Amino acid sequence: MSTPLVQRRDYLKGVGLVLTATVLFSLSGVFVRLLSEPDPWRISFYRAGAMTVAVLGFLAALYGKQTWRHFATLDRRALFAVSLFFGVGSTLYILAVSRTSVANVSCLTASAPVFAAILAWMFLGERSGLAAWLATAAALFGIYLVFHDRIEAGDQFGNVVALFVAFAFAGQTVSLRKYRSTELLPAICVGGLVVSAAMPFLGDEMAIDLHDLLLVLAMGVVQLAVPIVLYVRAARYVSAMTMTLISLLDVVFNPLWAWLGVGEVPSSGAIVGGGFIVAAVALVVTQRRQGLPVPRVAD
Repeated sequence: MSTPLVQRRDYLKGVGLVLTATVLFSLSGVFVRLLSEPDPWRISFYRAGAMTVAVLGFLAALYGKQTWRHFATLDRRALFAVSLFFGVGSTLYILAVSRTSVANVSCLTASAPVFAAILAWMFLGERSGLAAWLATAAALFGIYLVFHDRIEAGDQFGNVVALFVAFAFAGQTVSLRKYRSTELLPAICVGGLVVSAAMPFLGDEMAIDLHDLLLVLAMGVVQLAVPIVLYVRAARYVSAMTMTLISLLDVVFNPLWAWLGVGEVPSSGAIVGGGFIVAAVALVVTQRRQGLPVPRVAD
């Protein structure tokens, strides 16, 4: 039985892991701006492949000859849920941004904490307190402020797909929580293979020049593999709704890196909206009213 001190330590550790993962996830915009031909299908194909190889390498370094055993003995329900949500969510995201505006996709996928709260209550018994719901409302308002001048009617199919992306991300996070006592990175590897396998059928041409190839491979490792490992580990300690809410900081970090890296000055709406998002995350992290006590899981 873990003590309150141990629970607090583990919770803070989990929050730190999600924050670090979000910072790395948010580097996507900088990488894309450095590409000479930023085709979304091509990026996903090579990025997912690089991520799969990198995560597999991490597992091999961690478990050595026992790596395959973690694939073979993984609960089939966990394998199916995590790999499916990861693979489908990643693929649908590319489909969404190809059919509607990035602003629309960003706003609609920000509904992930709402889906996460509902799914976590249904399947995990995690109840979200008033602070979490207030923080989610504040974060959604902040995201609206960031993108309000770029929101458009868009393609309705693309908008609906963006909602499914939010649901898939929430489902992935809840699945990571549900099966957190097992090693779930093999399921992420399978999900990466699903994405790489799907791209040639959805895109036109997978050929890529050396400059872009090296950037996308680096993107697959730095912007996807490393943070997904951290995110999977964080699921051992932090509730699903809180994880997805912290992940909304991507909307804050992404323009920040674009400003520092390539000189894109954020709008006043982005700055004010970012303030709402940061305040919302701070509220839910410090209040820590994320439901039932979470049992400690050994590293």
